[in-house]
Amino acid sequence: MNHRNVLTAALALSIVVALSPSPSAQTKDPIKLAIGVDAAYVPIYLSKQAKLFEKHGVNVELVQFTQGGDALDAVAANIAPMGGAAEPTTLIRAARADIKVLGIYGQSATYIKMVVKAGITDAKQLKKLGVVPGSVSEFSTEQMLIKFGIDPKSVEIVKAGPPEFPALLARGDVDGYFLWEPWPTNGIKQGGRILLTSGDVGYAYNMWLSANGTWLATHQAEAKSILAALAEACEIVRADPAKGAAAVQAEAKIPLATALDTLKEVQCTVRDFTAADMATYDKIADFLAARKITPGKVDLGKIIQRGFYVAK
Repeated sequence: MNHRNVLTAALALSIVVALSPSPSAQTKDPIKLAIGVDAAYVPIYLSKQAKLFEKHGVNVELVQFTQGGDALDAVAANIAPMGGAAEPTTLIRAARADIKVLGIYGQSATYIKMVVKAGITDAKQLKKLGVVPGSVSEFSTEQMLIKFGIDPKSVEIVKAGPPEFPALLARGDVDGYFLWEPWPTNGIKQGGRILLTSGDVGYAYNMWLSANGTWLATHQAEAKSILAALAEACEIVRADPAKGAAAVQAEAKIPLATALDTLKEVQCTVRDFTAADMATYDKIADFLAARKITPGKVDLGKIIQRGFYVAK
């Protein structure tokens, strides 16, 4: 079985499990919002916990996957009409499916960290780098190699899923990895230390709210209401981070203290796209095409819906 077939089989299983109906399912069909499991999803978690979706007139059901890539696969397959993930993860799916990016609901230059094993004090000492393929993990790693003038041929790339890397670091199977929380913290528990953040190599991630294009064509009002709920959630998180941390704990099962520390690094904000954002996205699109992760360079103008979100 080739790599693509393995991914397809894994996705099919994860979707069947995640979308199985629950006893408490509402009579009115909810809008399924597919997401990953980490603190970057705080406004979505809080919108559920504080019933902000209901307040804004939408019936939303969160569907959690191990990572944002699986969530966006569900959107691409038109199984869940909406989803949330960072830029590279979303663009990969948008290159092959009708996905529209509606707005930003979080950003950070420090949330994604490079964890290294004991004894590594300089990026040029790294020889085995762990990456989650086609994600901010791989893009941040690429930016690090460029920044420090490291020949890509001089390092071994080890590809795996986020939960695997703390153990791989402890065993010495990787020298380090760029990942989002809680995997850097878990790597520290295995004897690692933080060497860099994504900001140190010139990248601050954006979390995107996306929708299947076919669904969006007839549900723009609902999509805008969901963004309005996330904007209100971010206002609450900025005013009282403890409420955000409690929502992260409830939905992602991350310890409260860890969630609170993590949220200090996440800028919870809902906004439209700027020219500076577009320049970064263009760089990501170039990276994905150069690595042949996408068939060609994605057309950002068809994917990014500038002006869709208007702050109230």
